[in-house]
Amino acid sequence: MSAEACGAIATAAAAAIAILTLIGGLRTAVRARIKEIEDVYVQRYWQILDRMPSAALVGARQRRTSAEHRRIARLYLRLCEDELELRANGWVSKQTWLEWRDGMYAQLAKWPIADEWQRIHHGDLTPAAWEQYSHLRQLTSDRTYEPLQVRRITKKWRGL
Repeated sequence: MSAEACGAIATAAAAAIAILTLIGGLRTAVRARIKEIEDVYVQRYWQILDRMPSAALVGARQRRTSAEHRRIARLYLRLCEDELELRANGWVSKQTWLEWRDGMYAQLAKWPIADEWQRIHHGDLTPAAWEQYSHLRQLTSDRTYEPLQVRRITKKWRGL
């Protein structure tokens, strides 16, 4: 084999290694982005939970749900819908999704979130209130609901 052929092979091998390294770096960056997004939403969850009435944190129920309690419950429901939309768009890992889904079910059964969801679910509020929770409605009607709506290659690329 000539020196030119060896040089061409070495150049091609170096280029292939560089491309593989670039692809690996990009994949790592995408997965780090997913983790970053998940962390932001976990932080939002804790901020909302910090505003919950103390009775709700210990599983107690107050006789009356105040306007502030309903507002906090709405913030939580909106957070859930946002998390479902993130999962649908492929920005939440499967492991995180399974944890969040279980947490959503648990919170939807507790006061004041359960009360506010029932008000929305039974049409006590405007139709716009009901319509803004399309994913959450599906989740509450089907325990196995999986909102993920991305192509197989995207799932593979993002590690979903």
